[in-house]
Amino acid sequence: MVDNNSNRIDPSAIIASTAKILGKVAIDRNVVVHDFVTLYPNVNIGANVEIFEGAVLGKPPTGTKALARRFSPELKSTDVGKDSIISPHCVIYADVRIGEGTLVGDNASIREQCRIGKYCLISRNVTINYNTIIGDFTKVFENTVITGNMVIGSRVFIGALVATTNDNNLGRRGYDESFIAGPIIEDNVGIGSGANILPGVRLGAGCMVGAGAVVTKDVPPKTLVMGIPARVVRDLE
Repeated sequence: MVDNNSNRIDPSAIIASTAKILGKVAIDRNVVVHDFVTLYPNVNIGANVEIFEGAVLGKPPTGTKALARRFSPELKSTDVGKDSIISPHCVIYADVRIGEGTLVGDNASIREQCRIGKYCLISRNVTINYNTIIGDFTKVFENTVITGNMVIGSRVFIGALVATTNDNNLGRRGYDESFIAGPIIEDNVGIGSGANILPGVRLGAGCMVGAGAVVTKDVPPKTLVMGIPARVVRDLE
């Protein structure tokens, strides 16, 4: 690495002249940063990462009095693991970790304090809200909403247009993490397109949720649930 105005930028990195670096960053070897990318302070980019046009990394969270949730004052660095791809117009907030070999699709949004594993696919227009953990080799497809305070395991498949939520009170009790929590999705779960997973529900390891299902209660491991509300239709042993 070489020092360039307090930044640590490897000489092999290619950074477009229109890209903006707004504070101290670290960029490893063979990184490509395309036009109109914005890097906020404390962004660390691993080797062989490519960041496409218009992406924003390390954005501090902002809000108004309309928001009940208050932001943590102790946000850490934003780290993108080696061999990853950040597609055009993604917005990745401060204090996010993205594992190696992960693809983040066009227009995706990843909020602060999220942790995403290695070799994941976060597809186009996916929203991942704050303080959410995603394991390795997990795929989240187009236009899906991953709510805040949620845990997703490894090798999970989440189809397009899936909705997850974290507040059964619809905001009427304000924001309190003691009762605002998204679903827990264990390893090797498959969720069909258009499913709706309600707050606090646990999807057991290896279960499957049919397309369009509304899951209102825990799903046992290795079962298939379908319908509104979702019910067990068969064992997957």
